[in-house]
Amino acid sequence: MEDRLALSALDWWEEAGVDTFVDDAPRDWLAPAAAPAAPAPVRNHPSPSAQAEAPATLPADLAAFRRFLLADGAVPGPPLARLDATGDPASGTMMILDMPEAGDRAAGRLLTGDVGELFDKMLGAMGLSRDIAYLAPLSPARSASGRLTPEAITALGALMRHHIALVRPKRLLLLGDAPARALLGLGCVEARGRTHDVTSEGGPVPAIASFHPRLLIQTPARKKAAWEDLQLFMAL
Repeated sequence: MEDRLALSALDWWEEAGVDTFVDDAPRDWLAPAAAPAAPAPVRNHPSPSAQAEAPATLPADLAAFRRFLLADGAVPGPPLARLDATGDPASGTMMILDMPEAGDRAAGRLLTGDVGELFDKMLGAMGLSRDIAYLAPLSPARSASGRLTPEAITALGALMRHHIALVRPKRLLLLGDAPARALLGLGCVEARGRTHDVTSEGGPVPAIASFHPRLLIQTPARKKAAWEDLQLFMAL
């Protein structure tokens, strides 16, 4: 039991970005700095920031790319914490959210709990369901903080553009701030209320940005504005 708790704590700190242990021995912080050592030979090891970037060559097949998103080290987040996209990629309707909810990994699917119930109601109001839409997370894994850094948004946006090119949807719904920033360069509040074109290798795709169902639960007053966005989306 104690071993499992210790491993769980270490996993949490690793996800949070802690990669250096504190020294056990005391250190004299006032001692003069040692002379710099000769520079080590340059090796072709990628830096941590380079590892977060999309590889030069990505799978050209949707099924292979989805497997890549779930397993490859170039994708931010531990593989065991990642979730796959759901729904029908041939439906023509693609919806993008920031990341899984806190309880999604245990449930084994995206958007569960109260947030998922509201999302299903939003789909029903548009005459859609999870079976006749394609739902994909910008980040397959939930971050420890529940937020994505600007660097992660940039790297994940490059992967999502490739994802969109493989799916070739007729319309996109961007749910929340992170997908809007990744694909439009605007926050959700700035981007909503009008149609945008998201460029990808497959050409431009019309897109509507709206609030994430999570935010609508936290601030119900925004539901009227969200319904206006969904009406724009249905008109695409």
